[in-house]
Amino acid sequence: MPTDNEIQVRGAVDQWFAVLNAMLNGDPEPFAALYSHKDDVTYMGAEGTYRVGFEAAYADWQAQAEKSTGGAVEGAKIQLAVSGDMATAAYITKGSVKQPNGEIAHTYLRETSVFRKEDGQWRMIGHHADVVPAWAKAFE
Repeated sequence: MPTDNEIQVRGAVDQWFAVLNAMLNGDPEPFAALYSHKDDVTYMGAEGTYRVGFEAAYADWQAQAEKSTGGAVEGAKIQLAVSGDMATAAYITKGSVKQPNGEIAHTYLRETSVFRKEDGQWRMIGHHADVVPAWAKAFE
């Protein structure tokens, strides 16, 4: 039986997919509701960015939303680890993203998120994503 914290963290992970889908459709605002606004947060996007602090992470997210032309993603193989006021989630994100030329690209990413309970809410404090095929190509 999951604990209350495990249920809440799973809800935060589900919220992350809503945040991703909003961004893919041009809306960066939901990111600010989930992500911690502290200076110690990190964000590493699948495109290779590395940002420290909420302001830098949110600016990156806004730029991504501005370039986005549509799409939808969902999570799979979600694995949680919750201990006290900290939690991690590892998962696969898959979906379809509309490219600027109108073509649809299918995405398959490995992602890890770190959450901290702040004022009773689970906030994302770290996120890392990478494209799975990039690793395979390194050894071709």
